[in-house]
Amino acid sequence: IHDICAVHRNLGEMAGRCSSLLRLVLVVVQPAALSAWVALPSPSAHLAVSRVAGGSRLSVHPKAPTLLRGSGRRAVHGQQRRWMASVVSEGSAMALGSKLKGVLWDMDGTLSDSEAIHFKAYQAVFAESFPDFEPNPMTKKHYADNMQGRTKTDVLLGLFPHYSDEERAKVAAALEAEYEVLSKAELKPLKGLLRLMDRLDRDGVRHAIVTNAPKSEMMYSLNLLGVKDRFSHLVPSEECAAGKPDPAPYLEGLRRMGLDASEAIAVEDSPAGVRSATAAGLKTVGVMTTKSRDELMGCGASMCVRDYEDEELWERVAEWTG
Repeated sequence: IHDICAVHRNLGEMAGRCSSLLRLVLVVVQPAALSAWVALPSPSAHLAVSRVAGGSRLSVHPKAPTLLRGSGRRAVHGQQRRWMASVVSEGSAMALGSKLKGVLWDMDGTLSDSEAIHFKAYQAVFAESFPDFEPNPMTKKHYADNMQGRTKTDVLLGLFPHYSDEERAKVAAALEAEYEVLSKAELKPLKGLLRLMDRLDRDGVRHAIVTNAPKSEMMYSLNLLGVKDRFSHLVPSEECAAGKPDPAPYLEGLRRMGLDASEAIAVEDSPAGVRSATAAGLKTVGVMTTKSRDELMGCGASMCVRDYEDEELWERVAEWTG
């Protein structure tokens, strides 16, 4: 089983690098004489890619098969089916219907790792103003599960339904003020962001911000990062009929850019944001600043990166703009 998992991981990594393949077929080569047995590739298996009609074939030639019978054989067959389902190039999932014309960027956790700063702001304000709030101090998990990716209006309405709009607005203002203090020292562009935007600019790709943040906070962050003028359109939370995960923010972004979803991609870091973008019909790059690959892919992301120096992302950009 250890060998199976090791090969599965290796094949997954290989599939993710096969940028030119539209379809990847996995073939496990087994000795015909051993029909009652299952031949498993060891971690030293030889892999070969050959062209076939409509795509390419990935062949796995085991140097030293491991043989199993009975329940082990059935378990392995199940594992092979999972290989077939999971060893698919993310490149095919990110294929666009036309040349890339626009990128719709989320802001927090996407342009920078600002979610960590927002967490500290929530933690500080709640510890001081709401000492009975549980958990106290607020944990990263509680923030990620209940605040991240949502508008402050939705978060505070859920936490304090008995408060008046004015009282909730005061809490929101306190959170924004704390965020501004912390971000002056901590906010910086995510690794590779500016270089990637330069690359897209050279091909005439336009940029828009689509965020659940209020306009004042959006403008403050973009100015602090020095990127505000790089965006042709800005869509803050106040200018949408509903916040993420509703598709309204991304639909509004596409409308303002005059683009169809097939001409653009979204870049997101939260499950709510990924759901919003995919519901609007956009292929979505998940950025793993706070969530795992499984969490983002499970919400509909087409591929995931840790930052913007990811080699496969640059390969995709070359394809989208070529």
